[in-house]
Amino acid sequence: MEQNEALFDLIEHTNRSIFLTGKAGTGKTTFLNNFVKKTQKKHIIIAPTGIAAINAGGVTIHSMFGLPLRTFIPTTERIDQNIANNIADLMPHFKYRKDKLKLLREIEVIIIDEVSMLRADVLDMMDFALRHIRRNPLKFGGVQMLFIGDLYQLPPVVRDEYLLNQYYKSPFFFHAKALEDYPIITIELRKVYRQTDEKFLEILNAIRNGDVENIDFNELNSRYDPDFEADEEAYVYLCSHNRQADEINQRKLKELGNSSHYFDAEIVGDFKESQYPNEETLELKVGSQIMFIRNDTSPDKRYYNGKLAEITYINGDEISVVMEGSEEEFVIKPEIWEQKRYGLDAEKNITEEVLGSFKQYPIRLAWAVTIHKSQGLTFDRLIIDAGKSFASGQVYVALSRCRTLEGIVLKSRITPEVIFKDHRVAEFQSTTNANDKMEAILEAEKYDYSIEKVIRRLDCTWFAQTLEIWYNSGKDSRYLDREQKKNLYLTLKPEINNLQQIFVKFEKILKQLTYKFINQESDWQQVEEKAKGAVNFFFTNVNDKIFVPLKDFYATTKGVKGLKAYNEDFKIWIDDLQDYLKDIKDAKLLNVELFDKKNDVEISATIKKIPTHIISFQMFQDGKTLGEIAKERGLVVSTVYGHLAKFAEQGVLDKKDLLRIYPKEKIESFEKAFKENPQETLNDWKSVLPSDFEFNEIRLLWNYFLNLKP
Repeated sequence: MEQNEALFDLIEHTNRSIFLTGKAGTGKTTFLNNFVKKTQKKHIIIAPTGIAAINAGGVTIHSMFGLPLRTFIPTTERIDQNIANNIADLMPHFKYRKDKLKLLREIEVIIIDEVSMLRADVLDMMDFALRHIRRNPLKFGGVQMLFIGDLYQLPPVVRDEYLLNQYYKSPFFFHAKALEDYPIITIELRKVYRQTDEKFLEILNAIRNGDVENIDFNELNSRYDPDFEADEEAYVYLCSHNRQADEINQRKLKELGNSSHYFDAEIVGDFKESQYPNEETLELKVGSQIMFIRNDTSPDKRYYNGKLAEITYINGDEISVVMEGSEEEFVIKPEIWEQKRYGLDAEKNITEEVLGSFKQYPIRLAWAVTIHKSQGLTFDRLIIDAGKSFASGQVYVALSRCRTLEGIVLKSRITPEVIFKDHRVAEFQSTTNANDKMEAILEAEKYDYSIEKVIRRLDCTWFAQTLEIWYNSGKDSRYLDREQKKNLYLTLKPEINNLQQIFVKFEKILKQLTYKFINQESDWQQVEEKAKGAVNFFFTNVNDKIFVPLKDFYATTKGVKGLKAYNEDFKIWIDDLQDYLKDIKDAKLLNVELFDKKNDVEISATIKKIPTHIISFQMFQDGKTLGEIAKERGLVVSTVYGHLAKFAEQGVLDKKDLLRIYPKEKIESFEKAFKENPQETLNDWKSVLPSDFEFNEIRLLWNYFLNLKP
């Protein structure tokens, strides 16, 4: 099987988390684009920086999870909040809107692009957020992670290096605490599409690996020409700092002599300046050397990210260019970059909402460009000054931007002193590499993955904690019937505990059956039947014993003055239970539906405020006794008498109904008193009736006989 196909199947049909890497030009971005088009899994794309997120079509990690900008320290010990955050400081950041909570609970795959720039502590904050939100103790809350990037390129930016080093082996993502004892694997794309010159590739690989002894410095420095000046052919000067690149571009622009034209970006909605993918105002002249900074989205596909061109004509908003290596002139159009936010639609599909847009011509001056802005670009001719200002990994990034060694001009010699080797990166990738194990892992884990999906849907262990939170909320409110709430709590608690115990047993049995199947000790039919039985059992019991009673109780508090905050939190639980039940209905095992449609009932968390006495009467009509109604609704029996008294007052109850409530002798006793010695108040009735008559019983009987139809 071709490597990219095998990799897609591994991600799609298992829950294995993967670090996808590869040398510059091996097609990591191409794989990402193809994966998101083909996958059936619910996914989001995030990145460590704003520009990386915009280019990947995703959002930043910090905005997705609402993370603080300060360094995170994985400890419960007190930390000066002006310096860093500890675990306790982190938790208040996880109070998300209801729609974000639902989104993060639905995600199956999180894709992190440009992961070389992701710090270990930021990944740990993500882990805490996901485990908390998804109510799942597994790493990342059980979400599959796809990390994409090249660790031999630009490293994470670390401000508090001394502080971070006290808790982490390195700032790289793979040294996060979340990845300790975590079965991540590395898959390396090995076919280089950017360079085809074997000699140049050998040099690049040796530089990438910090293998100084095998770098052909003579061959490399044959490109050294300190006095070189580009004349006819289009060269790009690669710089380590923005200031250097800006100075070169402005000098070259000034040398053209003719007048400048200015093009302002059109910015709509929410688009942060730090995430602008291009200059807000472009200064251009006819004769300017420019490069495209994104691929052509039109069917013509005339240009790609990094393609050089020369401006030949400017008139108003019209800009014409001629591509490097071509004589054909064409007019370029502005492109639109979007700032997005992920959401969920009614069917729980992940959607993308556009918060803002940045419209600008997809070009920038390109006599010079920085290393950071060149990442991911491809050039035919480069001028490189790999002096002391180059940081770790930058020599490799700079040289690998060019297709050929012949296209490079070195302004300073490359010496062993500017070649760095990071043993930590090499060790991580070698110990986790699984290029030759993909098909074996897929075959071994696809059954477990399918079973785990079913188990995750049925997991009701979060019910107990949510019940306690609900019971403790609104305790001091004088607008809440606390006795009624307590009775409902006492009814639900044993039901939830029982369901939790059954789930734990089911999980164990299903995993045992799957293990036997994998070891050819039983057939798949046994696994399937057990899963079907569990799905239908949990659906029916959670709906009847948890969801419906809670909905009924919510109907009595909805809209009540003074209970707004209480009801908002209560409604989240109702919605979560609705999602739980709908997920069970949709459960599949290797594409086989598990839910039996004969058990289907409409699942809706929409609450119409039904008066509490009507709910009791409906249950009475269904054949339940007053004691059963009180128990199921969490009420006292006297309250149920009061509810039915209202219907007696309306003349709705008949003699048969009365006989379900009272002994015949008690009815006859009251009837005799009603005819022979009628009273005006409940207290008066209490004084003339036998002592076993309670006030609530008297009211119901009095209403019945007062409104008895002739």
